[in-house]
Amino acid sequence: MDNLNERAFWKAFIKGNDRAFENIYKLYADRLFAFGMKYHADRDVIKDCLHDLFVNLFHYRSKLNPDVNPLSYLFTSLRNNVLARLRKDNRSQALVERIDYSFDLEWSPETVWIKKEEDRQLVVKLQQLIKRLPARQREVIYLKFNEELSYEEIASMLDISIASCRTLIYRAIKQLREHVEDIPLVQVFCLLLSNVRY
Repeated sequence: MDNLNERAFWKAFIKGNDRAFENIYKLYADRLFAFGMKYHADRDVIKDCLHDLFVNLFHYRSKLNPDVNPLSYLFTSLRNNVLARLRKDNRSQALVERIDYSFDLEWSPETVWIKKEEDRQLVVKLQQLIKRLPARQREVIYLKFNEELSYEEIASMLDISIASCRTLIYRAIKQLREHVEDIPLVQVFCLLLSNVRY
């Protein structure tokens, strides 16, 4: 589904179309669930947070901005729900800040084209290197390359400046590049981009 149809569903939902709400749910629920699992390993907690998100979305739809990117809005809302739940359950902000989120890039079926053994080894090496990045860098890399969010959307979602977002992505890519020096930079970018789900 293209971005225009997604935004059309969003606007129709805000205007009161319940069928559009169903379409939004069908379109995003699985993707949001997978995203939520990056923050918390308990499936039931993520299901609860996702349920709360859609209940609140339906209840407060008249107050929603029709011009936002629906996916970005939903990611931000779910992330906030999960983090609020973590804070409530752990009663400690310091603990929430130390949680090691699992923002591993997900390699899609399209990457089956990687046939050469050295390419497979590079993919494995890149995945291992990504796991060693700081949690915030893994998070922005995931959002940029897996979810195809813009710098502006990521910055808004994480409540950081656009410049900080760009810097985090730059530093993450630079760090990855330092560990795969013998590989052309364009190939590293192609491998990062090839994991994006369409």
